[in-house]
Amino acid sequence: MPDFRQQIQKHFEAKELSAAKVEAILAKGRATAAAGEKIVPLHPRKSPGRWTIWTVAAAIVFLAGLAFWWRNGASYQEFAPQVVAFFRKDPELPKRSQNPEELREWLFAQGAPAFEIPTKLRGLKSFGCQVIQVEGKPTYLTCFWSEKKPGVDQGSLVHLLVARRSDFKDAPPSGSPEFRELGAWSFASWSENDVIYTMATKAPLEKLKKFVENVRHVPGNVLVALRPV
Repeated sequence: MPDFRQQIQKHFEAKELSAAKVEAILAKGRATAAAGEKIVPLHPRKSPGRWTIWTVAAAIVFLAGLAFWWRNGASYQEFAPQVVAFFRKDPELPKRSQNPEELREWLFAQGAPAFEIPTKLRGLKSFGCQVIQVEGKPTYLTCFWSEKKPGVDQGSLVHLLVARRSDFKDAPPSGSPEFRELGAWSFASWSENDVIYTMATKAPLEKLKKFVENVRHVPGNVLVALRPV
């Protein structure tokens, strides 16, 4: 291409190059063109897969929600104090019956989780039941007569409270009951599946233990008391 050659020549003449130097540069360019231009393909950059992005996003949302729940979720540590506060005055029991199974069915109708009455409470006459709020979470209460004065509606009560384990960030573990005393009150608590069981009575701990000692969970979601070996 004469025009191109002239342009190159003029360019390098302006640089005060010798004619021999200009010719050498042009010869090298012609040789490269004759050999063909070598094109090095560039591999496209791989972008993160769509599922990878969504997986990361979902993990972030889950962890953020978990952190929020842990900071703001209901604490089982406040369970006992709020139960004590509830019983500072005579509680209103909208459903009363001496048949524990009748009360249990009533609580199911109010949204209670699937729970069983521990065997050692089944032998007692029930008094009544109620749905109460503990840390803003529904808790299902059944009251039993542990000692009843004959002929009158008075005596000592032992209470069974059940709640959903998922509602409380520090629920008691599964297995053997944990015992706690708070003032004149005694508490025993344990978890089975998604249910927290809490027994409470306004009496010394030894009086409560006879209702929960050697309690364990067996297949069929039935709580039984183990007989001493």
